[in-house]
Amino acid sequence: MEIIRLIPLVGFLLFCLQIGIRAFVLQRKGTRLSARKKHSSKGISTVLLIAFFLVFTNELVYKAGLIHISILPEVLRPLLTGKIILTISGIVLILLSNLFMLLTLRALKQSLRFGLNKENLGKLVTSGIYAWSRNPFFLAINCLFVGISLVFPTPFFITISLLTLVSIHLFILKEERFMHKNYGEEYKNYAKTVRRYF
Repeated sequence: MEIIRLIPLVGFLLFCLQIGIRAFVLQRKGTRLSARKKHSSKGISTVLLIAFFLVFTNELVYKAGLIHISILPEVLRPLLTGKIILTISGIVLILLSNLFMLLTLRALKQSLRFGLNKENLGKLVTSGIYAWSRNPFFLAINCLFVGISLVFPTPFFITISLLTLVSIHLFILKEERFMHKNYGEEYKNYAKTVRRYF
């Protein structure tokens, strides 16, 4: 089994673990992370997120050669190319994504929030990696999914990567409007000096 085939799986799990541990620690300290109220129903979005996570992880484990069963139909599984430069670029992006996430979580400290809720604003973070990028959390996610699709260029991973890039960009635009509205001049001045991505 090639070690290279394991890197996307390990990178993805490490990425999720970083976020999960930080969220768990902050919740134990009483920090409200979600924009939703505590007693709101999880809904269909949670079910879809879990289903996506299971299918995505299954495909990574399958491509790593650890199992021989894939949930996906055959048409979504074949590698479209096997160029070594794509594989190396993908591995670099996966490693960078984990580094970006580590630096992001370190800079956020107690300010990690999921969703947009004006009643759950944290302090505007502008130091650390946030001095280089206004959205390092999302940049890390983009690097992770693009990296995985470069190591395993299958229709499934390429589609997920493209959907991730588009949906995150649209969410960032929405978040920027929220930030302008709720942080006013402080965010406006920050946005003038730090770019959206890098």
